[in-house]
Amino acid sequence: MKELKPYRILLGLMISAYGNTALADGYGVFDARTQSLGGTGVALGSLTTGHFYNPALTAFHEGHEERTQDGSHSFHSVLSISDGARTTLDMVSDDLESRLSDAIDNLNANLTEETAREGLEAAWDLNAAIRKLDGKSINADAYVGYSISIPADLEGGTFFVGSRAIGRGVSDIRPEDYDLLDDYIEVLKFIESGSSDGVDHPELRDGDGNLLNPGLRMQSSGSGVAVLLSELGVSAAKQYPLWGQQVSLGIAPKVVHLRLFHEYWRAVNGEFENVGEDETDLYFNLDVGAAVTLAEVWRVGLAIKDVRSKSVSTESGRRVRLKPHARLGMAYIGNSWSAGLDADLDKTKDIQDIDQRQDVSLGIEYRTSFGMALRTGYRHDLAGSVDDQLSAGIGWEIARLRLDLTYAQGSDSQGAALHIGWAH
Repeated sequence: MKELKPYRILLGLMISAYGNTALADGYGVFDARTQSLGGTGVALGSLTTGHFYNPALTAFHEGHEERTQDGSHSFHSVLSISDGARTTLDMVSDDLESRLSDAIDNLNANLTEETAREGLEAAWDLNAAIRKLDGKSINADAYVGYSISIPADLEGGTFFVGSRAIGRGVSDIRPEDYDLLDDYIEVLKFIESGSSDGVDHPELRDGDGNLLNPGLRMQSSGSGVAVLLSELGVSAAKQYPLWGQQVSLGIAPKVVHLRLFHEYWRAVNGEFENVGEDETDLYFNLDVGAAVTLAEVWRVGLAIKDVRSKSVSTESGRRVRLKPHARLGMAYIGNSWSAGLDADLDKTKDIQDIDQRQDVSLGIEYRTSFGMALRTGYRHDLAGSVDDQLSAGIGWEIARLRLDLTYAQGSDSQGAALHIGWAH
């Protein structure tokens, strides 16, 4: 154990949670184009991203890759972060807890109105930050990966490798700590004003009259859970004639390395206790999908992600269950305009088995004649566990270079994504 500086416990929360929106992990978003389309990808996905959402989409290609050069090396990065996590990051970057501790030390060493003012400003900033954080979930969802797609004539495949981190942190700020911080603000006002404002609090001083470190009396606690999923796999798809109609079937077997983290922080009589544990597992899983094009411009897709259920528990009994996700998608694929609608076929629980989620998403894309694409999307959770989200993005194709940028905004979250590709 070690001495607790003011709200070090809350800063530690982000360490465990950084790395999900993990209110409920849902189907997942793994690339910039799909994020800009609100997460719509089961029927509206492209050759380079189909393996993420529906492996059957890779077969919607005519001509061999050696002639068309429609294959692509792709680097993907996606991040979604809640307001609570962003507030915690601001606390870390501004170093609010150290500012207050240092200000108290400076005040004890040099008792002036100026040093009291510095301590008062630090206490105000920390007080505002924790009140903004109180009651907020600390969530983040991130993905980083690489893929190479090799489309052929009515068939194709993709090699992919990447890691997705899903995390959730929850703070428990005690009312006594609010009162304590308010008392420090009052005594700092008392010193800064020359005893004309505020209230002195002798109980906050030691025998020599110096102010005590606020962290010595903090009693708040917090916990965090995070899951890191690293995947290595291939997807393969081919079109088959069925009842006079070409139907694409796809499969994506993969090796998954799962690591579960569980952290708990607690302040007891000025001492900082941190209990952490993790568990790892290596296993095989697969995604499957089917898709069909009707009347040349309409496409219907059905996919099941992570067919095999998986459950991992820590020694203390913390368990994470990952279940299959089934999703239906419909899309219109035109020369310039495309639009799609995806819907989860069932509710899925989050990594802590608390909230449930069932998304419906809508995406629209317009492609210009000079290689630029404009996209927008909307996502709604029928279970109400996550906020609605609007997204927008742009894409460029300049010779062999492919670039996609996206920004997403919800009432309690923000997201961004980048894709850099190179046709081969």
